[in-house]
Order: sequence, then C-alpha cells, then structure tokens
Amino acid sequence: MVGTPLDIMTGIRGVQLLVKGYNGYSKGSRIENDRLVREEIARAASRVRSHMQTVFDTQFREGNLDLARPAKRCIEECNYLIEDVNKASSGMEHAFLSGQRSPSNKDLKKLIKHDHEVIEMVTKAVNLANSSEHSIATGEGDPRQLIMETNQKVTSCRGFFGVRMNILSGLKTKK
Repeated sequence: MVGTPLDIMTGIRGVQLLVKGYNGYSKGSRIENDRLVREEIARAASRVRSHMQTVFDTQFREGNLDLARPAKRCIEECNYLIEDVNKASSGMEHAFLSGQRSPSNKDLKKLIKHDHEVIEMVTKAVNLANSSEHSIATGEGDPRQLIMETNQKVTSCRGFFGVRMNILSGLKTKK
C-alpha cells in the first residue's frame, strides 16, 4: 500500500493531540520530536505504574493477594517499559556525517505511525489502570480482569516500542 500525504497528516495530527510540540519529524526537529514522544510514553507509563502501585498497596494491606500479585506484575512491566524508553537511542542525529542513511518518506511514515500507535496504546493502559482502581473502590466490575488487561496493554506497548526502535536502528546503517 502506498501512503499518501493525507495518511501521514492523519498520523501527525493524532500524535499532536497527545504530544504538544510534535510536528512529524520535519527536518531540523527530528531529535526534539523523538524526545517528546519518548517523554510522553514514559510519562503515561508512570501514570499506569502509579495507579497499579495504589492498587497493590491497598490490596496487599487488606490481604487480597489475588489482586495484589497481578498489580505487582503490571508495576514491573511498567518499570521495564520506562527503562526501555529512557535507555532507547534516538536516531537521525547527523546522517551525512555519521554514516547513518537519511530517512526516506517511507521510514518517516512508519515512525509516525508507530509513534501514534504506541502513544494510543499506553493511553489505553492508563484508562484501564484508572478503571481497575475505580472498580475496586466501587465494587463494580471485575478488577482482576482490568488489571490483567492493563498488564497486557503495557506489554504490547513495550513490543510496539521495540518495533519503533528497530525502525530507528535501520536508519543507523548506510546501505
């Protein structure tokens, strides 16, 4: 499928709604945009972690290990995601001088698409984490299922972020 400028603009607009200052890896702002995306992912993952920490603390104190254990696993997964994001290299620094190949429009479109998908996914994880905390407080719904879904979203987000890093690492070698 050949991408059109409209496809790219849709992705850029989607990310702009979530990350202030993002402009789609235009020349001269690629490193800054990469940093903005990574900061947003880490910030959202920290919010998920905070919700799960609250769930873990209250459930552990009450002796409800059936909810405390999955919350703890989700906290660990959030820690892994945050670590991956913080330690990730940013690509496209000085392509001409460093031996990196310059990104093509196809590469940039892939990157924008992954930015949008990763940020959407981690935002859904925040909503699920909030819902699980609310479910416990009100006694409505199945909080264990919500915690497990949150963990699954964070795990998937980690995988998507890894694919994003593969796209960036592909830019690091001249062909």
